[in-house]
Amino acid sequence: MRQDEEPARDGNDAQPAESPNWALGLDLGVRLGLSVVIGLGLGILVDNWLHTSPLFTLIGMVLGIGAAMVTIWRVARDAMRK
Repeated sequence: MRQDEEPARDGNDAQPAESPNWALGLDLGVRLGLSVVIGLGLGILVDNWLHTSPLFTLIGMVLGIGAAMVTIWRVARDAMRK
């Protein structure tokens, strides 16, 4: 092997790859969807258990949407720091 030739690389470089934008969008979508679904689901379960029809469903939905907003804030803050 000559000195000006580089050895063949096997693709296992130690440099971290930047995640593409679609990965960030998919991550946010899953987090937001799960936040709302879990909050709403817990509200429905508590309403069925206590027989208080829309009260805890609405509270769970509001808490789920609030958790989604906090998630958006944290991800945006971390993305701006990079």
